[in-house]
Amino acid sequence: MKKIFLYLKYIFSFLKLNFGTILVFELLYKLSMAAIFKPVLKGILKIALRVQGLNFLSDETIGIFLKAPSTWIFLIIIILGITFFTLFDICCIIICIHASCCNQQIPLLALIDKGFKTAVRVIYPKNLLMILYLLIIIPMTHAIIISGYMTEFSIPDFIMEYIFSHVWLAILYVGFWIYIGLRSFHWIYSLHYFCLEGCDFKQARRKSWLLQGKNYWWDMIAVVVWNGALIAAYYGVIMFGAWLVSKVNSALPTNDLFSSLTLSGISLLLNVAGVFIFCFGLPLFFLCVSLLFYYHKSRKGEEIPPEFDDLEGAYRLTQTSWAKKLYRIRKRIIAGCILVVIGVNFIYNIADKKGFLDMGLKHRVEVTAHRGYSAEYPENTTVAFRGAIDIKADWIELDVQETADGEVIVMHDSNLKRTTGVNKDIWEVTWDEIKDLDNGSWFDPMYREIRIPTLEQVLELTRGKIKLNIEIKPTGHEKHLEESVAELLEEYRMTDSCIVSSMKYESLEKIKKANPDIQTAYITSVSYGNFTELQYADGYSVESMMLTQQFVNQAHRAGKSVYVWTVNSEERLEQVISMGVDNVVTDDPVMAEQLIYEEEHSTFWDIYIRRLLNLREQ
Repeated sequence: MKKIFLYLKYIFSFLKLNFGTILVFELLYKLSMAAIFKPVLKGILKIALRVQGLNFLSDETIGIFLKAPSTWIFLIIIILGITFFTLFDICCIIICIHASCCNQQIPLLALIDKGFKTAVRVIYPKNLLMILYLLIIIPMTHAIIISGYMTEFSIPDFIMEYIFSHVWLAILYVGFWIYIGLRSFHWIYSLHYFCLEGCDFKQARRKSWLLQGKNYWWDMIAVVVWNGALIAAYYGVIMFGAWLVSKVNSALPTNDLFSSLTLSGISLLLNVAGVFIFCFGLPLFFLCVSLLFYYHKSRKGEEIPPEFDDLEGAYRLTQTSWAKKLYRIRKRIIAGCILVVIGVNFIYNIADKKGFLDMGLKHRVEVTAHRGYSAEYPENTTVAFRGAIDIKADWIELDVQETADGEVIVMHDSNLKRTTGVNKDIWEVTWDEIKDLDNGSWFDPMYREIRIPTLEQVLELTRGKIKLNIEIKPTGHEKHLEESVAELLEEYRMTDSCIVSSMKYESLEKIKKANPDIQTAYITSVSYGNFTELQYADGYSVESMMLTQQFVNQAHRAGKSVYVWTVNSEERLEQVISMGVDNVVTDDPVMAEQLIYEEEHSTFWDIYIRRLLNLREQ
């Protein structure tokens, strides 16, 4: 234990000389970027959409958007901008740490000047691979141990579910990122060579590989332990805050003003902890790497780069009268800048309705069983639908397509092979040819008697028992699919207990023209822009990872309902519920119903504590 404290003392003495410089730089830079990036990126995307004559991005329009040359010009601008701002941050961190190593004090202006001149070299042809390294490899392989604006990378749930539902795809996916992570760890010192020795990225990677030598696994252990300690400290603060909340909650009346102020103060403390890890996760990571860099340099007898001798211009600036005046009031300027940045972010949160707990006034979120109770029964079958009815789900989601002879059947895939073993497309076969196919053995041999149902059979089974979300899946071969669905709903008098949804807006238009009273929902996995102009959509069904608070607010202001799919984890379910969605589509309706019940019957402070525990994800 004594050695650990001595080591920590050495680290802090190592940083002491320029601690104020890196502290001010990181606070102002990270918080400013957090405030600036959001509106700038939104503005660029809006301009790119307008150039293409689009108001929103969905599954139908994204192909048009991505095919346009102008889109790629805007995309390159965004990529270069993100790359530069990320590299600029890293360069300033490495330069500041190196100045401390050389016992050289570096003013803020000098740090910014030196960092900018170093980072701008990323545009040189020999350094273009660094863009890939900064954008993909670092976030994907270090996301757990680095916090910052480049690490909020997430793949939509439906893509991940598809990958992990196929064994070989899952093996390839996991294997690929393990390989990339292990391979790229040899480059861990490349940014130091790039910043401190002026190497291009190819030379820097080679030198990093040679410097590390046989210490690959020891370096990895050191980095993982270092960052594991930082993560443990951060979550220790979060858990301590939650413990304080529970103690205050049990000791004081929930309607007491002092209790409310105390809990708000704890919440503020935890937000400060979140800001700290956001601002200083990256410097602390590169502090660890820098210590290893200098250690290996000394061990191998390599010359450590000298102190910086090209900072005269920045030093001269610090001696001007205006710079001295600014220095005298530096604390007020820094405090003012931080308050402005926090204020801007607070306004964003107000606008998006983030970070505020509902007081029990929110409507109940309804649960839709995805393809029936598909976690326990073969999907899109009568047994799955009966299962959903038995567990008292609010809705059933099912998929319909049209056979060659015009029968509307319930089936998700356009090809029969996955669930029946017959390799034929639905539009190629008649109802008589497929009505006796085994549609359940693929799930479990005990369901070998299960057959493909028609929509009419499902309406007979579910009428008066449960509501239906009927997704139309057009293939381009159907003749009267939408009209047939509308006729069946009218015949069974279920227009008031069903919605018709589709990823094809044209299908919704056909439904509305056949019967304006049928409610519709537009399905999309991409949800950016203004969807409110879609007059034939009464609601929107959005992939859960793509859902934003702004989208929910915008839809509700337009009087539209919001459905979210496919939500199978408790963590994500809590997040979408807190956004105020109307309906969640899930493979596990029992879990969803239970969690929603707990939310409805929890006290204000119970919900508060859960929000605090999930503070990092909010």
